[in-house]
Amino acid sequence: MSKHHRTLKLKVAEFALSESSLAAGDRFNVTERQVRYWTAVYRIHGAESFRSAHKPYSQAFKIEVLKIMAANNWSLGYTSAFFDLSSPGILFQWQKLYARDGISGLKPKKKGKPRVKNDSSTPKPSSEMTEKELREELDYLRAENAVLKKLEALAQARKKKAKTKR
Repeated sequence: MSKHHRTLKLKVAEFALSESSLAAGDRFNVTERQVRYWTAVYRIHGAESFRSAHKPYSQAFKIEVLKIMAANNWSLGYTSAFFDLSSPGILFQWQKLYARDGISGLKPKKKGKPRVKNDSSTPKPSSEMTEKELREELDYLRAENAVLKKLEALAQARKKKAKTKR
């Protein structure tokens, strides 16, 4: 999700066409660099600017953008404005990933934490476990038991302390 709404970007870009980017930035409380970028996007795409429908961007799209940028010797700013990307920074990240990992680095990645499989709900029967696994489980259960005993002792100590305060 973009930090700034599309309508604000269009207003700023239209205002910056007649005024300086510094004046537009001061008036709309955005950086001068951001105003220049939005104005470049607006000059290329007009009223249809800032309608990025590529999110998440496919691997093929990323490769195509990088190829066109290299073939035409375009800057990061112009290329990202030409393809109506959210910012030149995203294109810089693609370049970095491509240089480090090649084409496979441009594959879209799932966001968020990976799901954890909860296998602990169905433990292996003890008849199928090896001696080493049985010993590890015994050690784990002993430690868990000790923690629970300590927790109960602390709770009782708190109760006793609360009673003596009264």
